[in-house]
Amino acid sequence: MSQLQENQQASKTKNNKGFKANRKIFSLLVLGVVVFALIILLSPIFGITDISISEVTLYSSEEIYGAFDEFKGSNGFISLFKNTTFAQVDNVFRMRYTEKEKSMLFEYPLIKNITVKYDMPGKLIVDIEERTPVMVTEKDNMYLYIDSEGYLLGAYTSADKPDMPLVKGIEINDYKIGASVAQGKDTAVDNTIKICSLMKQLSMLSYIDIIDVSDYNDICMYCAPALTVKFGKAEDVGRKLSYIKGVIDSGYDGNANGVLDVSAGGNPIFKENVIPEKTTEPTIAPSADIE
Repeated sequence: MSQLQENQQASKTKNNKGFKANRKIFSLLVLGVVVFALIILLSPIFGITDISISEVTLYSSEEIYGAFDEFKGSNGFISLFKNTTFAQVDNVFRMRYTEKEKSMLFEYPLIKNITVKYDMPGKLIVDIEERTPVMVTEKDNMYLYIDSEGYLLGAYTSADKPDMPLVKGIEINDYKIGASVAQGKDTAVDNTIKICSLMKQLSMLSYIDIIDVSDYNDICMYCAPALTVKFGKAEDVGRKLSYIKGVIDSGYDGNANGVLDVSAGGNPIFKENVIPEKTTEPTIAPSADIE
């Protein structure tokens, strides 16, 4: 072997040794950084000391806070990984406690949506959306609150009745708080929930006192003290409710002694109740503000 080849071989061996030494040093540095990071992340600095929960009304605050006792004092990152499956790993980066959210929805059926997030360094933020009643019906001298998906939210006395229509004419025999009374079990129940849900969207739940669906082909609504609304069939519900809202907003409220008929396909008609020895012709209810 020539001197040049020997020099090249020696240089190559030296470079390999240098590369291996540098790689070893780099690996040790990376390991050191990882260990240091773990020590910091697992330190008491990231222990959960504050749990912030949005306001609830369907459950007591103490009950909901109690559901998060397990996290008090625990390390935020450790508890985060414990509440995340491999399939939900993307939620780790969002700091979401996915499994806790799922268990809360199962254990507390009156909660519609919930988000549980870790806010560094030591705070847990719980944002809760409860189910909202859209209709009330009476059973065994109790008022049953029902939401837009048919979930029974609770049974209350008349003193707690909310400012929304009392639905008469439906029969709810088997019910359980937190369970649905709808789900296709009774068309009258399903369609009444639909009507009340649309009324909520139109901000008119407080307009009507009673909805009578005893005859589902001839639904009637009553607005105290003297206005009757002839709704007819549960068809074209949005248009009919818009008419009712517009007419009542125009002044034909509960003090209007008569019948507001929106059952037909045309404009709503208001007919004043007949006073003895005096007759009044039907009139077209104002529709300028109905559209």
